[in-house]
Amino acid sequence: MSASTNIGIGSRVYMQICIAGEPGCVMAFDKKGRALVDWSFDMPELNRWTSHDPSSLVVDESFSVRQLDLFEEVAA
Repeated sequence: MSASTNIGIGSRVYMQICIAGEPGCVMAFDKKGRALVDWSFDMPELNRWTSHDPSSLVVDESFSVRQLDLFEEVAA
């Protein structure tokens, strides 16, 4: 897990105090610089984005685009 300095829109994140379950996805930043996170994968009952200080979040480094099977390996 990495520091909050790498958090941007589209980052998959956990809360530092609760690194469990499915990560949320940073959808936007508000005017105060707080990250708006969609946790619907793990908690669909929230049905809304929650606001977090970026320093309270940790980036999920275990995820990569390759896991989505969007790209095939191509020999150069």
